[in-house]
Amino acid sequence: GRAELRGVAAPPRGAAWIFRGRVAAAPRPRRGDSVETGAHLRYASVSDETGGVSCQRSKRTRSVARRDFHHRMILSERSAEILALDIRGFVFFGAAAALLARLKREAGVDDEDEAPSPVSWVVLDCSDCAGVDATAVRACFVPFQQLLLQKRAKLLFCGLRPHVRESLERHGADLNRACFKTADAALEAAEDALLKRATAGQPTQRPPDSFDELRPLENAARPLEEILGEYLEDEKRDLAAAAGDLGKYFSRHSISQGDALFAHGDEAKTIYVVHAGTVDLKQAGKRIARVKRGGVLGELCFLLRHRQSLDAAAATHVDLWSLTRDSYDAMRRDQPVLHGLIQTALLKSMALQVSEGLSIGNWG
Repeated sequence: GRAELRGVAAPPRGAAWIFRGRVAAAPRPRRGDSVETGAHLRYASVSDETGGVSCQRSKRTRSVARRDFHHRMILSERSAEILALDIRGFVFFGAAAALLARLKREAGVDDEDEAPSPVSWVVLDCSDCAGVDATAVRACFVPFQQLLLQKRAKLLFCGLRPHVRESLERHGADLNRACFKTADAALEAAEDALLKRATAGQPTQRPPDSFDELRPLENAARPLEEILGEYLEDEKRDLAAAAGDLGKYFSRHSISQGDALFAHGDEAKTIYVVHAGTVDLKQAGKRIARVKRGGVLGELCFLLRHRQSLDAAAATHVDLWSLTRDSYDAMRRDQPVLHGLIQTALLKSMALQVSEGLSIGNWG
């Protein structure tokens, strides 16, 4: 229900009011705001499931990184290996035991069970965690982190406020290479690690306890025929027979970091395939997709003949293949088989975007 406190002074420094039950959401007071007698105070909404702290599975289970077909399929098939949880509220000693039990249950791990964890990475999004006391760190987060390491899994933190990070580090949590600014950055790091593990031929045997695999995945260049061929498993022979003509229609060029590919409202007259580097797609200034090596962009508005709905700019130096409207029409006229193969690859890429959009919370 709704809770209103009248004439309640601010708690002493280092303390916090603890509410059980659900409290109506309201903007947090800003620094310098005064609390006067008779004022109505309403603070953040919390859940009572762990004594005033909420631990829920995140609605967002994938980063906004858009990769080549092979990597996208690996991430789709092995998505259960990355667990994302949202922590909300103030984590104090009274909630530590219940929160630890909830974390273990979500990760499928137990102290007495010697089996490895069914997940490889647990991402804790603490953006809405108002604080954590020393006892809660030592009784909840530290043992959970140690248990995951025993099970060959890793705990990643993101969205930590400065005082929350300080408390975690001071009381025993290891944040070295395990702390990220945003949930998207943590998820992308976990995905890179999963792909390294999968492409190294180690789908079942996990490497030693090391965070080296969380380093960004190498963005090496690949031939256009190889990238397109991954979308055309049943038509690879047809593509190989026509591959010599790809150069007639796709042109190769580079752009520097920060250069724009297109802007919202531009005519959609080109499809791009990233040969090497990274392109950011933004909507109203917010990044909603990061297209990496082998990724395709611009195809949706191109095929629908709509104007561009996003802004695209190089996040790094980028090498690209481009297919213009004139070249696309010439391919349809002169090489109908190759045109049909390219169209199939583009449709599969868009279908994957829909699937991935359900996991990242947008339809970028």
